[in-house]
Amino acid sequence: MAGNDLRASGVLIMMRSVRQKGIALVLVLWVIVLLSVIAGSMSMVQRTGVAMTSNIRQEREGRALVSAGLNFMMLMLERRARSPEDNPWPVDGRLHPWTFAGKTIWIGAMPENARIDLNQVNAQMLQSLLESFGLEEEQAMAVRDAILDWRDPDNATHAQGAEDRDYRALGRPIGARDGVFLSIEELQQVAGITPQLYKKLAGALTVDARQRTVNPAFASRAVLLAIPGVTPVQVDQYLLERQQALEQGLPVPAPAFGGAFLKVGKGTRFRLVAEVDLSGGGKSQGEMVVGIESKTRKGYMLLQKKFGKLQSLGRVALQQEEG
Repeated sequence: MAGNDLRASGVLIMMRSVRQKGIALVLVLWVIVLLSVIAGSMSMVQRTGVAMTSNIRQEREGRALVSAGLNFMMLMLERRARSPEDNPWPVDGRLHPWTFAGKTIWIGAMPENARIDLNQVNAQMLQSLLESFGLEEEQAMAVRDAILDWRDPDNATHAQGAEDRDYRALGRPIGARDGVFLSIEELQQVAGITPQLYKKLAGALTVDARQRTVNPAFASRAVLLAIPGVTPVQVDQYLLERQQALEQGLPVPAPAFGGAFLKVGKGTRFRLVAEVDLSGGGKSQGEMVVGIESKTRKGYMLLQKKFGKLQSLGRVALQQEEG
């Protein structure tokens, strides 16, 4: 009996030892898994940090190059009256290459009066503009009147417009400005302007042209289609003639439509655009609007400047480098 007890005790001790070793093995495996997860997380965080640093560095480099291009194009406005042969960076509404710091920066300029001035446009052309972007007549009238109410100084409401009480009814505590638009972005606060409609309108509008008419020599197709009474066929034919004149170095012809809504003349305000292709892919873009009616030691009057995705001007493949 004593021998049996000893053997039983020995078996129990062995079983207990095996069980303890098994538990120890499981704990070791869990520690290994945990350490692997920690190592993987740290590696991912490190890779993410490196990528973010690289992106930030690339973005800053792109903005610096774009700013250099914009400033250089502003200097080239001094040459705007020269012939294209004597000025590689003319004010012609297209982008031209300029080499700086080993990079090719595409720069260009166009008169700001190629856009429709939101503070000057009359009701007829405003209605035509809205309809050209797909709004039905009644809907266009409502948006048109809301824009007119926003910018006029009184509290009288146009037929389908919106004044302070209408904005309060929409849950907006701040009503109509009753003054001129300070920026195109402000248009998003006007009743009836959806994000989709704003996105369509923004590229055709300005607050800096300071005139009722539009310069057809540089106007976009969207702007020309806003001319009351014009047809898409007329606009496309004119754009073809304009492009041919530019390619041949000839003066841009005047369109056979538009009447009092159009006026050729560059004015004193210009939109400058610059873009550069980034080494990691993509591009950096920027634009600014300057007024040349006055000049200080720091240059022309800066009216606005922004970076981001733009409606790019067309590129012209000229091999011109920094002089």
